[in-house]
Amino acid sequence: MSVFVGRKEEGRAVLLSARAGRGVVLSAPPGYGKSALLEELRPALEAWSVVLWTEKLAPFGAFLRDLFRAMWDARIPVEGVDFSKDPEKDLQAWGKRYSSNEEKAKSLVRALRRYAESGVNRATLVVDDATGVTGSMVPWLVALSEVATLVLAVHPETLRKANTKRLWMRLDRVDLPPLSPRETRELAEALVERYGVVAEDREAYLARVVSLSGGIPGEVERLIRYVSAEDIVRNRDIGTGYAEGLARREERGIALAPILLVAGGVAIAARYLGLARGEMDLYVAGGIGVAAFVVLSPWLRKAVVVR
Repeated sequence: MSVFVGRKEEGRAVLLSARAGRGVVLSAPPGYGKSALLEELRPALEAWSVVLWTEKLAPFGAFLRDLFRAMWDARIPVEGVDFSKDPEKDLQAWGKRYSSNEEKAKSLVRALRRYAESGVNRATLVVDDATGVTGSMVPWLVALSEVATLVLAVHPETLRKANTKRLWMRLDRVDLPPLSPRETRELAEALVERYGVVAEDREAYLARVVSLSGGIPGEVERLIRYVSAEDIVRNRDIGTGYAEGLARREERGIALAPILLVAGGVAIAARYLGLARGEMDLYVAGGIGVAAFVVLSPWLRKAVVVR
């Protein structure tokens, strides 16, 4: 069973828009709990109307198949397909009758229009991840918004995609901010109990989790589930800073490369100069320098990176 904390205002906003027949776009970066909020709201949405739940909007053909399956579960008939007891068989029949994505989309829009005109609350279509929306999908999503209530979860950058503004203008926008410190603490306590985390100084541990997570639910879970309590309390490397540290060490190693190349070039030049002048000592010294460059440069670079 999932742990859910907070989001009362955002959840209320989604429900009010959905019950008023207006679509909703739920906007937040990954880890902020869009999917968790939609799952939490699912019973309330289902109490108002039939809910057609789909996972992703892209690829569009897969989305249409998922929508057909959801409509099959809800027993919303599609023209030309006699529903049997086998959803996969009916899905194949639908695919044969409507071969292109355009024909499939038209058939589903028509079916949802007939359902909406039957006198019941029109269906609510939830897309758990609509980040993959493209301009070519927009006309069909607009058509679906006219016969069903859309609830789409997206990354904020998705709202800036070209040729999608017409869709977002039809939907109420609900943004998910980070959790408050109190809500973050409540979530952390619940997850500590769920995963059986034991910390010598529980208060210090929870305070550090709240501070490090920045109120992002996904980060709270990552810290509690995958990072030891000792590392968090003692401020050891907890993963988020590891990549940056590695990049800095790699940059120091890469910065050494030009120096090694110059040293190798000097050794090669000394070797050829000694050969041209007939100076055996210079020729031998250049040869030793070239050999040292070839053998030692990988080790020198590795030493800098590790240090």
